[in-house]
Amino acid sequence: MIIKPCEIPIKARLLEALLCRLPVAHPKRPVLESELGKCMAGYRGEQSIDSVLAVLPEKEYLLFHDLRIPSTPYPFQLDILILSSSFFLILEVKNIAGEIYFDDDFHQLIQTKHDQAQAYDDPILQVNRQRTQLLQWLTPKRAPTIPVETLVVSANSLTIVRAKNKEVTEKVVRRNSLALKINSLAKKHQEDILSKKELKRLTNLLLKAHTPYIPKLLTTYKISATELLTGVQCPNCRALPMKRKWGKWHCQSCSYCSSDAHLAAIRDYALLIKPTVTNRELRDFLRLDSASVAAKWLHSMNLPYTGSTRDRVYHLNWHDFAADWHDYS
Repeated sequence: MIIKPCEIPIKARLLEALLCRLPVAHPKRPVLESELGKCMAGYRGEQSIDSVLAVLPEKEYLLFHDLRIPSTPYPFQLDILILSSSFFLILEVKNIAGEIYFDDDFHQLIQTKHDQAQAYDDPILQVNRQRTQLLQWLTPKRAPTIPVETLVVSANSLTIVRAKNKEVTEKVVRRNSLALKINSLAKKHQEDILSKKELKRLTNLLLKAHTPYIPKLLTTYKISATELLTGVQCPNCRALPMKRKWGKWHCQSCSYCSSDAHLAAIRDYALLIKPTVTNRELRDFLRLDSASVAAKWLHSMNLPYTGSTRDRVYHLNWHDFAADWHDYS
């Protein structure tokens, strides 16, 4: 049973929003586009795993995608966590094309594509570290001791996987053989350790602990907020800016009309710039002339605020606008 589904990463959404608000000739576009490509490749890799896991008995396994758990000294993130009554399994998913070689001498993953080699951190060490962190997190939760297995999954069916160490081959599986490997682990761990009640309690603890990371892209890539293109983006063709007339937003490129396209722009503001906004700042970002219309929108969203009527500062929560994301993937 899928408890936490696979979703487009927040970082990818942010990168997409940032790219849509940067001029075409901006010098940071190539690196941002490359990073977005990596994010989406990782997402599609995880997404492809669901079709493989669908053959497993639904009532026996609980599946979580992209859990990020606060811990000391640093939070840890799991691509996929699978819970059962007899063992847990952490999957580190790699969607890397070409040929990959697991170099256990120097603990690195080497990708060769188009005669170009690139080194990555060893995903086996990575997933083993996640196992240690998960066990440390579980210790004070009064959960019974249960085996925690780890696997690295190559999600790209066309990728050539090489390794010289047999121990490596035990920890790395191709996507199509993942279900067989899980069945093998189930035969290895046949004793039920956790009851359904205990699994439900752990599920609630994990979901409650999950804390998504919101990267500060402008800071990371040294981009000023003044470099961003302002205005309301067309939900249909993504052109900027839409024009406000007769109570609706009108796209000058494709003639699309929307009554609430400004909500996505407010979300972009909260994620890319800052989580607070004044009436003036909102009007400037949306390219809206009417202070009364902006005030009406801010009031209708029931946002918490500080300050008097004239100097009021509204506090934005990006979660409130997540439903307004459009799927451009």
